[in-house]
Amino acid sequence: MVNDPVKRTKSIKVYLFEEEKTTIEEKAIATGVTASEYLRSCGLRRVLTAKPSADLITIRATAGNLKSELMMLSHLAKETNNQQILDTVNKAIALVDQTIAAAFNIDVPDKSPSSQDK
Repeated sequence: MVNDPVKRTKSIKVYLFEEEKTTIEEKAIATGVTASEYLRSCGLRRVLTAKPSADLITIRATAGNLKSELMMLSHLAKETNNQQILDTVNKAIALVDQTIAAAFNIDVPDKSPSSQDK
């Protein structure tokens, strides 16, 4: 299969009801592609997912930056052998992971130290 849209010269005419056309166009917009690309992907059995909203992307980026900072604190706590700070930082990292998972509807097992004590 060629992915170069400039070289595509063949077409298929599809008859639809107005509601079907609207649904296809809405799904294409939700996945960030044209209706043609959406139908090609469906017909060729490629998986398309909805594009996350700008708010979710911002949450993910911010949470990722926060997790990076917490990982540095974790490293420092390990170097100084400060178990209390290490435990607190690990709990915070687990909360960041849960926040990211919730924002993207991902199931992530609870790895926080408090859940492992149960």
